[in-house]
Amino acid sequence: MAVAAFVDRPDLPSGERLAMLRTAARDVISGGGVYDTHIAEVARAVGASVIVSDDRRHFLSALRYDLRVEAPVEFLASLKEKR
Repeated sequence: MAVAAFVDRPDLPSGERLAMLRTAARDVISGGGVYDTHIAEVARAVGASVIVSDDRRHFLSALRYDLRVEAPVEFLASLKEKR
């Protein structure tokens, strides 16, 4: 069974989706970038402090909300430091 089946997958409240799409259009974000923007918006909405990704440039929109974007290696290292 896939791990994703056990992970809670929050989404934006329906009232925030249109605002997210308008912001993406204003920032000339298209294609897969809209999906990445959606992930960043969901992270903001649920109060996350970090997004873990192998490609930080996909999540530049997260920076406007003071979310950190870390590579998996960096994230794991930060978890080890907190032990």
